[in-house]
Amino acid sequence: MNTDITVVKASHLLPFISFLDGKGAPVEQLLSEVNLHREFFSHPENLVAEAPFWEFLELAAQKQDIADLGFKVTEQLSMDSFGVFGAKIMQATTLNQALITFIADMGQQSNCPPFWLEEGEQGLWFYRLGTQGMKRGHWVIEQHVVSMMIQLVRGFTSKGWTSPCVHLQTQTLKGAENTSSLKNSQVIISKPYTGIFIPIAILKNRAVDYQSSSSQHVNPIKISSENSLIIRKIIDQSSFNRTCSAEQTAHALGMDIRQMQRLLKQENVSFRELSEQVLFERAKILLSTVDNSVLDIAFELGYSDAGNFSRAFKRWSGLSPTSFRGNQQ
Repeated sequence: MNTDITVVKASHLLPFISFLDGKGAPVEQLLSEVNLHREFFSHPENLVAEAPFWEFLELAAQKQDIADLGFKVTEQLSMDSFGVFGAKIMQATTLNQALITFIADMGQQSNCPPFWLEEGEQGLWFYRLGTQGMKRGHWVIEQHVVSMMIQLVRGFTSKGWTSPCVHLQTQTLKGAENTSSLKNSQVIISKPYTGIFIPIAILKNRAVDYQSSSSQHVNPIKISSENSLIIRKIIDQSSFNRTCSAEQTAHALGMDIRQMQRLLKQENVSFRELSEQVLFERAKILLSTVDNSVLDIAFELGYSDAGNFSRAFKRWSGLSPTSFRGNQQ
C-alpha cells in the first residue's frame, strides 16, 4: 500500500535541529510556524511528517541565510550517525552490498518514495524518486539526500570521494558553490530522479575504519504505510496527559482536517477511535504500574472526573478500572 502520509524518524532529523540550535536560530518559533514542536523530537523513534519538516528547513535556510543548509548538516555526518540503520550498512562486506542493504532497510527510517540501483556503463546509478508534490523545502531535502548518498560511498572509499556525475531534480544550484559533495562532479539539474553514479571499480571496496557497536543487535521496525497507523503513532507521541486534537494532528501532518478524515474513512476508522485506542493503552499502563488512585489517573489522562474515565474504560475493556487493576495484581 502506498501511503498518503510520508514520515521520517526523529533520529534522522535531529542533526538539523542540533545544527540550528548551535547557530542560535529561533528553532521553537520556526517549528511553530509549520505546526511542529520540540516534543516531536523528544525520542529518536518518534515519527515526523515530511512536508512540515522540509518547510521548516526552508524557512530556517531563508531566515538564517544558510543556502546550503542540507549540505552543511549532512556532510558532517557518517552512516554511523544513523544508529542501527547505519551500523548495519557499514557492516556490509562490500560497497555494493551496503547499497543493497541501504535500499532494503530505508523503510526503518522513512516511508518516503524508494531508492534503487540501475546499471550504467562502467558502474551503477544510485537513484531516489523523492516525494512528489512537495510545495516547500524541496531543494534543502535534495541537498540532504544527495549528500547522504555520497557519505555512504565515502564510508567505503575516502572522505573526499565525489561522484563523476550527479543528477538533481532541482532547477537551481544556489548554495552548492562550495559543497564538498559536488566538488569535481558533473552536475545535471532538472532530472526526473536524484542520483549519483558509482564506478564499478569501487563496488567491491570494504568499509574504511569502521568499528561496530553493541547497538547493531537491535532490530528496528519498518515504518507502516497505513495512514491510520501513522496517525495513531502521531497521537501517541503527544504528552502522556495530553492527546493531540484532530486539528492539531492534521496540521502536524501538513494537511487540513478534512483531508485527514478522508484518509481515515478510506481505512474505516475515525480519529476518535484512534485517540481512544491511545488512551486505553495509556490507562492500562498507569493502572498496572502506578499506585495512584483512579481519580488521579483520570486527571492524568485528561478526564475531568473519575466517573467519565471509569465509563470509558469499561466500554473499552469490559471491566472497571478497579477490577482491571485487581486482575493485574
